Amino acid sequence: MRIFLADLGHNLLTLSSDVYPLGLANLATWLKAYLPRADEVEVQLFREPQDLKRAIDQSAPDVLGLSNFTWNEELALHFAAYAKRVSPRTLTLMGGPNWPLTDPVQAEFLRQAAAVDAYVDGPTYEGERAFLNGIERFREVGCSVEGLLEAPVDGLTWLDRSSDKLVKGGAVARITDLDDIPSPYLNGWFDSWFDTGYMPMMQITRGCPFTCTFCNSGVTANNKVHAHSVDNVKADLEYIAKRIKPEVALALADDNFGMYERDEEIADYFAWLQDRYTWPRYVRTTTGKNKGDRIIRVMRKSGGILPMTSAVQSMNPTVLKNIKRDNIKLETYAELQEELKSFGMQSYGELILCLPGETKQSFLDAVERFLDAGAMRVSAHQLMLLHGAELADPDNRERFQFDTRWRVVARNIGDYTGEPVIEIEEMVVATPDISYDEYIELRVFHLLLTIFYYEGNLTEAFECARGGGATPFQVMRWMSDNAGQAPTELKEVLDAFVNESEEELFDSREACKEWARSNYDALVDGTLGGNLLSKYSMMGRFYTTQAALDFLEEAIRACTADVDDVALSTVMDYLRKVVLHVPFAETMDADTRWTTGLDVEAWAAEGYSRPLTDYAFEGPRTFAGQVPDDRQALIASKVETFGEHPSGLGKFTRTMFARDLRRSFSKEQPPSPS
Repeated sequence: MRIFLADLGHNLLTLSSDVYPLGLANLATWLKAYLPRADEVEVQLFREPQDLKRAIDQSAPDVLGLSNFTWNEELALHFAAYAKRVSPRTLTLMGGPNWPLTDPVQAEFLRQAAAVDAYVDGPTYEGERAFLNGIERFREVGCSVEGLLEAPVDGLTWLDRSSDKLVKGGAVARITDLDDIPSPYLNGWFDSWFDTGYMPMMQITRGCPFTCTFCNSGVTANNKVHAHSVDNVKADLEYIAKRIKPEVALALADDNFGMYERDEEIADYFAWLQDRYTWPRYVRTTTGKNKGDRIIRVMRKSGGILPMTSAVQSMNPTVLKNIKRDNIKLETYAELQEELKSFGMQSYGELILCLPGETKQSFLDAVERFLDAGAMRVSAHQLMLLHGAELADPDNRERFQFDTRWRVVARNIGDYTGEPVIEIEEMVVATPDISYDEYIELRVFHLLLTIFYYEGNLTEAFECARGGGATPFQVMRWMSDNAGQAPTELKEVLDAFVNESEEELFDSREACKEWARSNYDALVDGTLGGNLLSKYSMMGRFYTTQAALDFLEEAIRACTADVDDVALSTVMDYLRKVVLHVPFAETMDADTRWTTGLDVEAWAAEGYSRPLTDYAFEGPRTFAGQVPDDRQALIASKVETFGEHPSGLGKFTRTMFARDLRRSFSKEQPPSPS
């Protein structure tokens, strides 16, 4: 028996998924470990659509298993249909978290997925045991699709096409000891991936104790947390460290890393790996929602390679009740910020726009509280109605009166078999408490926040504002309220963002798809589409850098009554010299000299505790700005992998700190000739 397992990602514009297909590899190792006569079964893994098409064309498999996420649903369905056209005898299975919770919606999903024979439902999107059951039954009936569908299979769901009735197998127990899943790394499944530029992914724990209704991890059956042993985690990490390029980041699929006792030992091991292998330099993950003291220790022990993400989603008590969410106390969060700053670490805050019960004012209040508490980045995600999340259920849609629109999933389009494939998602754009116009206003505010306040990339300017009596939030509100007065180059970016934000929304899935097909070439060349917040924030940060800095200086002067003019001018001049922008190859090599009478970097190093004018040199000094070789190599590697266009920049900046995209000023230099 030949089995193809595909976790497909679009790759036409940039990589829509940039991690190893860990879930598929877990299926493969489980199957090889527990299927009788497993040596008779050949399993291949696929990420690239082109590779899967080539393999199907050469020799179609007996089984095609396809992962289903919001970013690849249409691509998976497309290849299920393609495989059926090439080989009707091929069993097509789909699995993953993008799966409705209620039977009527599951049935409708499968009606639209005519080429999918069965869904690997499993317990809480955990597919190993359910997938094994399906393969065992398929082999027992002589690899006959019709034979498989004659009787229910535990963990599988399908639609009886003759009766239009849903057929559901019995429940399958969760895996309580994740070490029962043989390691894909130690078994060599990813040996060919280490030179690809994709990020290795690991999952230390499965399950989430929280019940958030907007998230497909929040279902009750997923509330118990199960884990790998620390020894197994260490073995995988060292196996990766010995083989990976040091500049490639590590991704953790955990919902709450840092919240558990074992995570402290793993953080210690991160530090050991850095000393021995200079890897990992960055860990992309989601940190826990409570156990703040432990999260601090984990971040401290890991050497500052992972940021803290405080995903509070809202600070409005009505909203939190509506979404079944408990938050970390803001007082505790503020205490954590002080601890983080003392160790040179950062934390991020996450909110979701248009949650039920949220108002424009309560949303802005939450942003202000985050900034006042010390968050270095605030992400304001849009509310998507995801399959597998309770808010998407019909009763919740009716209860909260969501006004939704459909749009193309950013960058997730492609033509792999002669027919465009376009991913679509459903967004909430208004509720009884937030109007559509307010939704657009808040989107612009968030764009400005992302351009100017991302990871403290322009902290020195905001500290000058504090010295003059204005908070970062006040500066950001001024820019939002006066966006029409921005320098022409930046204003064009903001106006284009608003126009495209409105143009990308459609009343129905079908209308969105039709528009996307008609405008496919424009979506491909980047004239239209993409992750608009990412796209336009990248343009603001790296394309209109100097105009953005001019607008920030104007905002600070407008918001502060007694800002020190010399200090502010010095800081803005410093930022104009130190911040990198496109084209990176050119700006990294530029011979940049900066003459100053104030020591900005000493001021920053001491936490801005005194006025900048206290750090005056005896006379003007000139310094040379340059990008260290290891940082140049890192940036060049990211550009090569993702591209230097706005979409690609949005991808690779997710795995780097904002301060990595700066020059460093070295020893004092003679002034440049006049």
